[in-house]
Amino acid sequence: MTLQETHRYDDIIDMPHHQSRRHPHMSRHKRAAQFMPFAALSGYDQVIAQTAHDVEEAITRENNQYDRDFGA
Repeated sequence: MTLQETHRYDDIIDMPHHQSRRHPHMSRHKRAAQFMPFAALSGYDQVIAQTAHDVEEAITRENNQYDRDFGA
């Protein structure tokens, strides 16, 4: 497949960039803040860690109970 040269946008390529009269231009700082990463699930990692800890403790308790019941 070869790329073909097109001239579809030749009529608008050199036009000035549109600036709204109604909405002021946003500063780079404010614009960058919109795309900054954020923790949508803040605290999720702690919940997962606590759940894993609770499950491990429950397994240990079950194993200890099994050892007591069957003398292993």
